[in-house]
Amino acid sequence: ILFNTPVEDIIIENEKAIGVKTKDNNYYGDVIVIGVGREGCSWFEMICDKYGIEKESGVVDIGVRVECDSNITDPIDSVCYECKLVNYTKTFDDKVRTFCWNPHGEVTEERYDDNLALVNGHSYKCDSLKTNNTNLALLVSKNFTVPFKTPVEYGKHIARLANMLSDGKVLVQTYGDFKRGRRTTKERLSRNNTQPTLKDAVPGDLSLVLPYRIMMNIKETIEALDQLMEGFAGDGTLLYGVEAKFYSNKLTLTNNFETSVKNLYAMGDGAGVTRGLIQASMNGVIFARRLKKPL
Repeated sequence: ILFNTPVEDIIIENEKAIGVKTKDNNYYGDVIVIGVGREGCSWFEMICDKYGIEKESGVVDIGVRVECDSNITDPIDSVCYECKLVNYTKTFDDKVRTFCWNPHGEVTEERYDDNLALVNGHSYKCDSLKTNNTNLALLVSKNFTVPFKTPVEYGKHIARLANMLSDGKVLVQTYGDFKRGRRTTKERLSRNNTQPTLKDAVPGDLSLVLPYRIMMNIKETIEALDQLMEGFAGDGTLLYGVEAKFYSNKLTLTNNFETSVKNLYAMGDGAGVTRGLIQASMNGVIFARRLKKPL
């Protein structure tokens, strides 16, 4: 195991992967596995294009993180932790899903390697660190067709618009302002019933950032979830943006996770095989078991 040693390239000879290249050395192995995760998908896409590794058109999830009083989500949280709900919207019949549901949690900022600020969230196990709010992501899954081939850049472009309006930070808007098409101000946010747990989020207007189709999908899904959790669509509910999950590479793999290049295997979110922590963890376990047998 080598830390702080980024892989720059794959070594391929006679159409077979035999090793990896770093800045200072080459490393060779009987089996070459790429598991770069979601953050490494752009690099992996470059490798796929360079060597003609077969892949399909990717998917990007774009949406917001919703935060509300934890009493509102209690009917769900009392019977299910980290609930997964899916809504197909009336206007566009698009799929919107809940993701990373955090009862009594807090909203956080995540930074990508190009200093792009996106929103995320988590919960603490320790009772003393729990908050009075619950947060969860609402993500709209978008598939792209020919000729468009760069869904990751599309998602990052939307996130950059949000960063542009918020001095490089995360935007926050009340759902009441979102519905009325007006910018949330610092003064109005200070009077809001639900106070943001991400303290340095900048009040703003997500309608200047999100495409109309995504906005409509989010609005219809929030209203639908209000039927399960009364008050979820209240004016005081907070929306943070942008939340995006990048899965640009969906590789064509065999049942053994081998790519179209012999002896080169791929797994996890970075290869489009999985779309979440639990799936990615299980994918790693499955592949480790495969490594014990002849591939």
